[in-house]
Amino acid sequence: MKTRIIMMLFLGLMITTTACKKKDGASEEDKKVQMMRQKILGYWNLVEFIEETKVGNNPPEVINNDPKNVYFEFFANGRVKTNAEGEDEFDYEVKPNNKLMLWDNEQTIVELTDNKLTFKNTATSQGTTYTQTYYLTR
Repeated sequence: MKTRIIMMLFLGLMITTTACKKKDGASEEDKKVQMMRQKILGYWNLVEFIEETKVGNNPPEVINNDPKNVYFEFFANGRVKTNAEGEDEFDYEVKPNNKLMLWDNEQTIVELTDNKLTFKNTATSQGTTYTQTYYLTR
């Protein structure tokens, strides 16, 4: 009987410990996402835009665009205003694992500091891979 009680207490302790660890892990991820949301807010200038097209095993064709007066302004309400393709406003969302949902496409945040934001997306269609990389500064 004593052994059974000890086993039940031990099992209860393990469940409690595991549950606490999961909550702490989720909390850390939430904190990281919240910090990224805060850093991304505000006005950014697009200083470089690179497009890569890779067909099969061939070397990629790289186009290094030199944008002029293109901006992104991220607001706390989940909207971003940009003149990248005409003056327009879109939804955005910062997600875990350095992901940014923008233009209904998943972008990977490569770098995010107080003064730099770099994100990119990749898509593949019929053996061709397309990658777009956006370099922004304050």
